[in-house]
Formats: sequence, C-alpha cells, structure tokens
Amino acid sequence: MSPAARQRAPDLASELVVINNVFDPATCRALIAEADTDRWLSTTAEIPKAANERQGAPPRRVTEPERACHLAGVGDRPRFAVIDDPLLALRLFYRLAEALPATREGSELAGLKPLLRCLRFRRGEGTRAHSEPIRETTDGQRSQLSVVVFLNDNFSGGAVEFPSIGRTIQARAGRALVFPHDALRIDHVVERARKFVLVAEVFYAPHWQPYGR
Repeated sequence: MSPAARQRAPDLASELVVINNVFDPATCRALIAEADTDRWLSTTAEIPKAANERQGAPPRRVTEPERACHLAGVGDRPRFAVIDDPLLALRLFYRLAEALPATREGSELAGLKPLLRCLRFRRGEGTRAHSEPIRETTDGQRSQLSVVVFLNDNFSGGAVEFPSIGRTIQARAGRALVFPHDALRIDHVVERARKFVLVAEVFYAPHWQPYGR
C-alpha cells in the first residue's frame, strides 16, 4: 500500500470513499447476466465456514424475522443472488486496496470474503435509512467496511444517499462506494428499469492466517 493510502486510512471511519471504474462495462454486464440466471432470493445466506475456505456446498437459506425489512415502496425484501467467486473477490479487493486502511481497531486488513451478493432493485423499490451489520467468520475475522458497486446506470432514480455525512452518489457502472458499517445509507427509489449492485464486506483480523493454511 502506498504512503498516501496509509495517510488517508485514519479518515475512512468517518468518510465515504468513491472509486470509479473498479469493473469494466463487460464485467458489469457479465455479472448481471450471471445473477439474472439465478433464483432471486429474499432471505439471507448462512455460511458457517472460515473466510479463507472456498464454499463447498450451497449456502443454507435462513430467514431473518427479527431484522426489520429496509425495502421501501413494496412489501418484500430486496432480491439478491449469491455469487461465490474467489477470483472476482480478489480482483475487487486489489482495485480497492489503496483506499482501505491497513489496520482498524487493532486488527489487520484481511480482504473480502469470496461470497458476494448481487442486489436487484426494480421500479418502485429503494431502501429506508439503514446501516450494515458486522459479520464474523469462524476463524475470528470481522467485517468493518461495506462495499457497494454499481453494475449498471441505465435506470432512473436509484442514487445512494448517506444522510449522516450529507452526500448523495449517482449511479455509474463500475463505480464503487466504500464506507463504514455504521454509516446510514438510503437507496433512492428506482423510477424506471432495474438497478443492479454488487455488495461485499471488508474484513479485518487480529490474528490473520494466509489462504491455504
């Protein structure tokens, strides 16, 4: 990581980072096509495994009745497709690396989990203000930062607003947003067509173990 990136790192806990062109248009289209062939889910995935292990079996779907639905405009949860792709996660991590702090809260940067999610918002769908939960793995890694990548921009509405820091980011295919889990986020309602975003978490570990050990 460059010295400039390390200087910026302490400010990331209170700032939104926007990085353009983390994916090229062809990659964005391919991810949408891959997700659109899957059965879109409205539940979450339970993955009881270490972060540095490839998923050996399909995720077990579990509902979250205790967690309030953040979707606005309709009565369902946002639909998502699971994308289990370690190479894609590694590629995304390298594109984001210089904007990520090397350490946070006494833990070392570990990377992204291979399991990513593609969210689909249809016309009339958006989210109310919400923050992201911390996720943990069986080997002690904890997520601290959220990543949202716009996969398309051929829709109306659908900007992402961060009311606690007074910024609204418009969609651009390949544009990534990195922000702390506790930053409030609103996905503006999609007014026309469909919006697709890739969602991931950045993990940190107090005792990081390399892949394969």
